[in-house]
Amino acid sequence: MVEVQWWLSAYDNRVHAFGNEEAGRDFGEALCEHCVPNSKLSCTDDGERCLACLLIFGDLLADTLGEATWRAS
Repeated sequence: MVEVQWWLSAYDNRVHAFGNEEAGRDFGEALCEHCVPNSKLSCTDDGERCLACLLIFGDLLADTLGEATWRAS
């Protein structure tokens, strides 16, 4: 499974997907390459999600699980 955390960025007030490998850094880099200092991240997933992060996350899921597993058609 693809491991990400969905956190709210105070820079653009959007929820971005951050990989777990970001732990221990002073900043986080989202899947869409949006960079945020840890002090500007809120550990909440309430809010508008970043479209780029959603698309990248969907591609990662398709690669991991196989496209037929998650598509409805």
